[in-house]
Amino acid sequence: MHNKLMKRLLTSTVMLGSLMAGAAWAVVDKAPACPDVFADMPLSFNYQDNGNGTITDSETGYTWFRCSAGQVWSDGKCKGRAIIRNFEEAQAWAAQAQVADMTNWRIPEIDEMSSIIEKDCRSPAVDVNAFPGIEPENYWSSEDNFWISSMAWSLFFFKGDYYSKQGKVFELRFMLIEDK
Repeated sequence: MHNKLMKRLLTSTVMLGSLMAGAAWAVVDKAPACPDVFADMPLSFNYQDNGNGTITDSETGYTWFRCSAGQVWSDGKCKGRAIIRNFEEAQAWAAQAQVADMTNWRIPEIDEMSSIIEKDCRSPAVDVNAFPGIEPENYWSSEDNFWISSMAWSLFFFKGDYYSKQGKVFELRFMLIEDK
């Protein structure tokens, strides 16, 4: 009898835990899509449009290319496909990039990338008026994982989460930030 009671109690606890976890997930998943949130808004006052496909964040001073690497800025939009590269190839591509009449580009650090995340919306979790070329995908940062040399940091723009254990051999999208 005691074993039966314990089994029922354990089963009930597991079921309750599952329901609670599901409820927490549902709350997170109900965040509105950023393209819907920013649809009818002008470019945020936090960003200065430099007129060449770049913007400068007035809070951080960072200058960003508004599109994913590989895309071009034309007629106020990001056009073409984002390129994907493994970690080392992405770093080399960024260092040689000639984008928006500038040649001093690099891939941003994870903290720099985190500075543009919009926590109240998703898919992608950025101001899409400022960054219309960012897709809700994983993007490389410029930072190695200091514990495991075969891995690096990446940011998942669907919700703005970042990861320290992304294998460097994987091919991901990446952004460009001015190297000052």
